[in-house]
Amino acid sequence: MPEHVPMTAASLLVNGKIFSQTDLDADSDPDLHPAVAEFLQQLPAAQREPFMGYCAETALISDQLWGLDQQLTSERRTTLADATGHFSGAAMVTRKIRPQGDPEHGRHAKPCRSCAALLERLGIEVVDE
Repeated sequence: MPEHVPMTAASLLVNGKIFSQTDLDADSDPDLHPAVAEFLQQLPAAQREPFMGYCAETALISDQLWGLDQQLTSERRTTLADATGHFSGAAMVTRKIRPQGDPEHGRHAKPCRSCAALLERLGIEVVDE
């Protein structure tokens, strides 16, 4: 089986630090934070992508929420409402990854409908060109 070649890479600026991630391999289940998974499952059909949950954006948000969970002293998980303050002033950019010579390589990629809804919910600015 060929190795997964990502189609996008995203970077998140939050609290003065930059975190990056690529989209995920569809042959394995993404390690989505429960708050992200619940949000995506509750989206109306018009905002649900067939590849929902495998994007670089959802991986980055999940990574941040898993990190916030580690800071909690209780057994509970971070909710999206809890995390809104953490993402205050945050910004995200996504770029296309294409084969060498492809003019689309490195160009801006808009978040999919599912990710756009999640980023809007958390107040994360999407940086375009």
